[in-house]
Amino acid sequence: MLGKLLKHEWRAVWKVPTLLLGILMLIGLIAGLTFSMPIWDSDWVGLPMSGVMLIMTFFFALSGMNIGITIYLGVRYYKSMFTDEGYLTHTLPVSAREILLSKVITMSAWNLIAVVGIVVSLMLFGGMGLLSLRSALGDFSREVFRALAELPGLLREPEMRGFQSFCASMILMMLLSCFSGTMMLIGAITLGQMVRKHRILGAIGAYFGINAVVQTINTVVLMPLMFGTMNSYRWDMESPFPIFTTFYTAMSLVFVAVAIGLYFLCEYLIKRQLELE
Repeated sequence: MLGKLLKHEWRAVWKVPTLLLGILMLIGLIAGLTFSMPIWDSDWVGLPMSGVMLIMTFFFALSGMNIGITIYLGVRYYKSMFTDEGYLTHTLPVSAREILLSKVITMSAWNLIAVVGIVVSLMLFGGMGLLSLRSALGDFSREVFRALAELPGLLREPEMRGFQSFCASMILMMLLSCFSGTMMLIGAITLGQMVRKHRILGAIGAYFGINAVVQTINTVVLMPLMFGTMNSYRWDMESPFPIFTTFYTAMSLVFVAVAIGLYFLCEYLIKRQLELE
């Protein structure tokens, strides 16, 4: 039954995030193409300014798209769980766990897709910019490609020790942050429903409260861990990457702990304390 719920949830959600990602990539492509346009040498200041504004629009769209998807997913979760639409959701012949899991998996997947979309849009912007400026960059572009060709050899240098583990820990942290971010949003909305007369304000307050708790954990637990790890390495001889690997791994554990705790709290509240509008 969980598979059917996931299929239904995906069909209900995919249109708006896909549209936002498509718009972001289109803006990134156009912004990158502006470097090949003859507007930068124009005597009329309006043309160069329009190019600058378009590039600025792209960088604003990067954060705007992420915020837009988060708000959309949050509103979708709230409506489908705690409003009139929630009556239909909770009368389905499935458990509260299956309903919650379908929401968590779909929202986490879209958070991950949004991260990938941001990376792809930056690659489109940077790639089109480099292609547009390849003649002007000349020697610089050749140096870049030469450095990329020498990269495998550089990774074997002592100063790059632990670089692969560093990359793996960073990717792991990003993946787990998608799940953790989803649970922070779901947890805040679910906790907000306990404030019967001010549910939205309660959700906003809960979201900032959860963020404050996570930041406190990071400060109290992770910072001493990082400083202790730094003291165990000799900066004049060792690579710094193991230090950041330890830090990112610890952050991943914090994300997992927070997300799992919020999941079971939400499941309990939906089972025992559910009160629809």
